[in-house]
Amino acid sequence: MKILNGGLENVRGFSFSAKESGIKYKDRLDLALIHALSPCNASGLFTRNRISAAPVKLCRKRIEKSIRSILINANNANASTGEAGYQNAILLTDEVARNLSIPAESVLMASTGVIGVQLPVDKIMAQIPALVEDLSPENAQLVPLAIMTTDTHPKESAISFSSSCGEFNIGGIAKGSGMIAPDMATLLSFVITDAPVDRENLDSIFRRCINSTLNAITIDGDMSTNDTAIVLSPISDNCLNGRDLQLFEDSLMAVLAKLSEMIVIDGEGTTKAVKVSVIGAKTDDDAKMAARAISESLLVKTAIFGRDPNWGRIACAAGYSGAAIEEDHLSISFENIKILEMGTPLQFDEEALEKIMSRREYTITINLGMGEGSATFMTTDISYDYIKINSEYTT
Repeated sequence: MKILNGGLENVRGFSFSAKESGIKYKDRLDLALIHALSPCNASGLFTRNRISAAPVKLCRKRIEKSIRSILINANNANASTGEAGYQNAILLTDEVARNLSIPAESVLMASTGVIGVQLPVDKIMAQIPALVEDLSPENAQLVPLAIMTTDTHPKESAISFSSSCGEFNIGGIAKGSGMIAPDMATLLSFVITDAPVDRENLDSIFRRCINSTLNAITIDGDMSTNDTAIVLSPISDNCLNGRDLQLFEDSLMAVLAKLSEMIVIDGEGTTKAVKVSVIGAKTDDDAKMAARAISESLLVKTAIFGRDPNWGRIACAAGYSGAAIEEDHLSISFENIKILEMGTPLQFDEEALEKIMSRREYTITINLGMGEGSATFMTTDISYDYIKINSEYTT
C-alpha cells in the first residue's frame, strides 16, 4: 500500500463538481455530484434509526442497481419531511439523470443538515445543469468542502495498492463531527475505487471495514437520521479475486480508518481524541460492548475533558456494558501507567498521568482478564464548546 495525497482525485474513471445553491447560507458550497464514467457496483450502509431521511429511503431502494452518480447536499437533512420530502429526492435525482442521459435509478442521493425542514427544491434544481456541465476530475477537492456542516475542515484519504492485475487506487471523503455514534457509519462517507470488485465481495468487504472503522467511533452517542456510507467500484468481467481481494480490503480499511480518525479529532468542541482499547475479553463481541460503553459514558468523557484520572468511571461503564467481567480480573492503564491491576488500585505518579491526559491524543487500555477477545473504539471528551455549538445549531 502507498498513502496518497488528497482523496477522490486519485481514482480514475470519475468526475466531480460542487456548487453554491444557497440551501441555508450564501457564498458557501452546499451541493455536490460524484459521477462515474461507467456503471458501478455499489455497496451502502445506512442509519439504523427508525426515523430515516428521504435520501436514505431512496438509496435503500436503488443501491443494488448499477450506479452512476451520487447527488449530495449539505445544510438540510430532508428528514422527517414526509412524502413530500421523498418526492423531492426523486425529483432532484431524476433531474440529474435527465441532464446526464442516464437511468434515473442509477442516481443515489445523500443529505445532511437540519431535520424537519423541506429542501429548497427550486434553488437546487436551478444549479443541477451547471453541476452536470462542470463535472471534471479536477473538481474532486471541492466535494468534501461542499458536504461540511459543523466540520472545521474537509476530510479525505487515498491509498494505492499493487495487485496481480496492476495498480489500483481507492479514495474516500467524509463529513461528520457531531451526531456520531457507533451504530453504522454515523456520518456521510463516499468511497470510490478503480479496482473492479464484484457486488457480493464489495458488500461483504465494505461491511467488515465499516465495522472496524466508522462503526467504532463515538463523539456524543447520537445516531443521525441520515447516516450513509457508499462505495463504488467499476463493473467488469475481470474482477479481483484471491489474494488481490485481500489487498483491496486492507487498502479500503486504511482509507476508512484515516477518515474515522479525522472525524474524531474534529469532533464538535472536542479537545481530546482517545483510543479505548479493550483486551483480554472472553470474546471480541464482549470487548466491543465494553469499549463502546466506556467510550459513550458521559462521565468518562467529562473526566477526559477535565484531565481527571477518575478510573472508577471506566470500571463502572465496563461493568454495566453486558460483557463478561469479573472484578478481580480487571486492569486499567493510561498509556504505560497502570492504575488498576487485577481489581486492586495501584499507587501511580499523578504528575506523569496528568501529562498524558493533557495530550490531544492518548490510549486507555482495559484488560478484562477473561480471554483473547479485543476491540478498539475512538472517543472524545465533551466540552463547554460542544454544548454551545449544539444549543445554537438551528439559530
